[in-house]
Amino acid sequence: MNASPTIGMDARTAAYRDAEDALYRAHGVDLDRVRDHRLTLPGLGAEVRVREVGEGRPVLLVHGILTSGATWAPLVGRLDGFRVLVLDRPGTGLSAPLPTPLGMAGVAAFATAFAVEVLDALGVGRADLIASSFGGMLALRAAAAHPDRFDRMVQMACPAFVPGMATPSFMRVMLNPVLRRLIAALPPNQRSAESIMRQMGHAASLDAGRFDQVFWGWNAALNRHTDTMRHDGATIGSAGSMVRGFSPAWTIPAELLAAVRTPTHFLWGGADTFGGPDVAHATVDAMPAATLEVWDDAGHLPWLDGPDRAANVCTTFLQA
Repeated sequence: MNASPTIGMDARTAAYRDAEDALYRAHGVDLDRVRDHRLTLPGLGAEVRVREVGEGRPVLLVHGILTSGATWAPLVGRLDGFRVLVLDRPGTGLSAPLPTPLGMAGVAAFATAFAVEVLDALGVGRADLIASSFGGMLALRAAAAHPDRFDRMVQMACPAFVPGMATPSFMRVMLNPVLRRLIAALPPNQRSAESIMRQMGHAASLDAGRFDQVFWGWNAALNRHTDTMRHDGATIGSAGSMVRGFSPAWTIPAELLAAVRTPTHFLWGGADTFGGPDVAHATVDAMPAATLEVWDDAGHLPWLDGPDRAANVCTTFLQA
């Protein structure tokens, strides 16, 4: 189904869709060439939304926590020659939540199956991966379990729960159930959103004015018109405590990193507060087919700091 007007949608969905479309347009995506899919993933009991952009080699984009697939818009608009598959994880953006909230007991099984079920639903046998943060963890687990389904992978900065990962202060607050509910109930505002971005290592881009009002409008719409904060907040809450941070039980085992044979390039922000260059080198050294590129002036979402540069890195590596 092509990207379509918001006629027939409920008001919240329509408002979010308008803000999302504006973000894609701002980065040069021709919405008349975007195909929207609603996919049923029977093994997980999930229904997810995928936006398909472009033609060529398929590449699946898996986003992080407290956001949606549209966070990739600055990159999507610059990935020429690919069939770009941008998904909203369950419970985020315009995807339905999982029937049972994702907790430690189920995260490994979910991560192993999720990306493969998305590809199966799309009729895609093999694909490349671009992943970030929580999506990075999902991609690592999927690649380790299903090396026959993934050709190459780009990891954007620190994947969630790699050994040595830190817990920034805004994420520690989310681990407190009372504070988490309070945050979810507050109306979104740009000042708090900018504070979170600073805590993720994006101060240089904020100070340089690289985030425009279209981006902040989409960010506000995500929190105002979808249940992303509530669903992802529940996942965060199951992962640890405000005092101790994330539970060690969520940490990716070293043997799993060693099992990832998919050629992987890490584009790591030197200012990433979830893990700096020391964590980057340790992660890459644990993987048999991984390479590392550190951008000193980038944060946890490096393609937002330099979308042209990030698109060039992805294109060069995936087409090698």
